[in-house]
Amino acid sequence: MALGIACALAALALCGSTPQLAAESGVTVHVVADGPTIVRETPRGRERLVVLLVANPGTRSLTDLTLRAQSGRRSILRGLLDVPPGGAHDTLWVPEPAPERLSARLQSGARALWRGDLSLPRPAVRVLIPRSPCVSVRALKPLMLRGANYYPRRQPWPGIWRAMDEAAFEAEFREMDALHINTIRTFTNLDVEAGLHTKDGAFTTLLLSRIHTLLAVAARHRVKVVLTVGAWGDPADLTFQRRYFRTCVEPFTYDGRLLAWDLINEPGGEQGPKATPELARWMTTMWEELRRLAPRHILTVGLCWQFDRLWELGVQPPLAQYHHYSGALAVQPAGKPPVRNNADDLQQIARQIGNRPLLIGEFGYSSRPDEKHADASEARQLAIVESVLAGAEEAVSRGVNLSGVCIWCAFHFVPDWMGAFEQGFGILRPDGTLKPAGVALRSAYERWRTRVRAPWEGPETPVRRDKAG
Repeated sequence: MALGIACALAALALCGSTPQLAAESGVTVHVVADGPTIVRETPRGRERLVVLLVANPGTRSLTDLTLRAQSGRRSILRGLLDVPPGGAHDTLWVPEPAPERLSARLQSGARALWRGDLSLPRPAVRVLIPRSPCVSVRALKPLMLRGANYYPRRQPWPGIWRAMDEAAFEAEFREMDALHINTIRTFTNLDVEAGLHTKDGAFTTLLLSRIHTLLAVAARHRVKVVLTVGAWGDPADLTFQRRYFRTCVEPFTYDGRLLAWDLINEPGGEQGPKATPELARWMTTMWEELRRLAPRHILTVGLCWQFDRLWELGVQPPLAQYHHYSGALAVQPAGKPPVRNNADDLQQIARQIGNRPLLIGEFGYSSRPDEKHADASEARQLAIVESVLAGAEEAVSRGVNLSGVCIWCAFHFVPDWMGAFEQGFGILRPDGTLKPAGVALRSAYERWRTRVRAPWEGPETPVRRDKAG
């Protein structure tokens, strides 16, 4: 992960930081000026994100780091993450309006490593991340979340962030509006190749601006977003992991357009979050990190199934979540031998987790067969979707605190993506027409919307009628 001293010093010259004092170690700090300027609204006012590069020419990691900076009359104290040999990126939040130059010093414990000025460039493009109330888990009601997992039909993973087409997003959200969707779940992924992350795991301001664009489109359509962070890179390198999480989550700390942060998608697969000691350590460490970074948001973990193993790690999300891909029936047929069914499964999970709010974060089936899934068809997809929706409604009628569901996925992807089977999970065809499963989902979501509206949707608009109507 070494960034290279020569590169760091070259960037230092470009950005205009002036080292006034450097320890014998040769450590330096400078501002990285690439990309849009990110500004967030906070209870204290607006703050600008300043991206730093700490160059470490030594052979050991720098630890116990504190950066002290002076912005006008306000002192800023920022704990930095460990910096491996070569260097690493980190961030600083500066009150707006920000000065052109900050006086700063970097310490390791009580030992001074560097002192100098940090030059803040004039923003060419400014992106304002708004502050708005975050939804409390207490506000969730049964069948409130009418959701879909979202990738654009022509920009699936990892393309969702590689090419930001706001007009295409708007068009697709209008299609989801017609299905009564009020929640989407989507994902981050490490993408150094496209310049969206640095090699040490930091989010670039370009990527942050693109996440903001998606959130803005969602907000215009009264849709909340669940954003999955995930474990990328080496899970044993916890400094890398913390840098990935810090630079992803902090800009949106006060942003209520986000409904929830999803720690990780399907940790350990079928073996669960204790599949390896490294994964178990990652789960416990990064869960606490996410709780610290996002105290205002709902938190969740997208499990395959294994709530017992997650609970044993001490990770107990306020919004429990699992992904449902079984072929179970909706309910137990009357007068028939016992069979596995979705309503009973949900009751069992509710007992296991103390009936806290629960989300089926993924469910569905492909309409396109391949050599491993010969039964895939629009008819089979419809049967699976109807079974999950009917089981969910039955479970809620029995008192299960099921907050909602998210279909995998809203859109049938084009062109071919990860093979025919993966391409065909969408319930909206490429031409915009609904598959039978989409018709069933729309009907269920319309019923649920009549039953309970999410607070971010606002009241139902009354229908105007003339005297004859």
